[in-house]
Amino acid sequence: MRNLAALGIFASMLTIVTPPALRAAGPPEQDASTWLAATRRLAQATQQDSPRPTAPPAKQQRFVPWPDRRGPAYPGDFWNSFGCDAVELLPTIWDDTKATFTNGWALAGLATAAGAGVAIDLADWNGCTADHFAASGSTLGKCLDNVGDVGGSPGTHFALAGAAYFFTLYREDVRNYEVSKTMINALAINGMVTLALKGIANSESPNGDDFGWPSGHTSSSFCAATVLHEAYGPWVGVPAFAFATFVGYERIDARNHDLNDVVSGALIGMAVGHAVFQNHQPRIAGFDVVPLADPATGTVGVALARSW
Repeated sequence: MRNLAALGIFASMLTIVTPPALRAAGPPEQDASTWLAATRRLAQATQQDSPRPTAPPAKQQRFVPWPDRRGPAYPGDFWNSFGCDAVELLPTIWDDTKATFTNGWALAGLATAAGAGVAIDLADWNGCTADHFAASGSTLGKCLDNVGDVGGSPGTHFALAGAAYFFTLYREDVRNYEVSKTMINALAINGMVTLALKGIANSESPNGDDFGWPSGHTSSSFCAATVLHEAYGPWVGVPAFAFATFVGYERIDARNHDLNDVVSGALIGMAVGHAVFQNHQPRIAGFDVVPLADPATGTVGVALARSW
């Protein structure tokens, strides 16, 4: 009797602890498939009753306007960033153009370029240079002339700047991405200034071509060299200026330009490159971010500056 009472109590406890889904499956049988089916129904009922975890909503990036933005407009999204840059290209070029013609150093450089062109022509230094090369002939040869012609071409500079832009945008290299955009704008403005002056002066080149002054190859080479120098320092800037000087000499050596064409082109390129690069420096609320060093207190840091 004791054994039967104990068995009844155990059966009652088993009924209490058995989940409803298993109890609904009916009494256990010899066939294990009945228990497996009941277990599956229990698992399905548990999944339906328990709430499923939901993924957190994607964090939307706040769009930053181009005057206050550094780096791609949409980090991690190549095509949207490229589309945004394409839409903003003309407004940024216009902003850089205004900055160029309001920059004191740039205006001084452009005025010096015009004065140097007139002065060299009046002093007949163009004639002296022509006589020298007529007597000695070309000193570079055809191969180096081609290097200067292709390497100093504005088309080559635009192609290299564009390739740098796409590569740095893809890599999300913020610093070099900003330099490439600065270079594109500087080359575009330099080209427009050079073409406008060519149309105004309408001078003849030594080889008989029209629109000789100023030299477009030279101005573009010196513009690119100025941006590189101000962005990366002398280790990159000095070789870039050396190559730009070679391009200017090649233009004279190949008798594509006179001396004043090259000198004025160099000054124009440096003036535009400097102004555009300065306009692309970081700003906070319209103030330029500049390095700060106070010898009296030994303080080193950054400061905000603005000119009126």
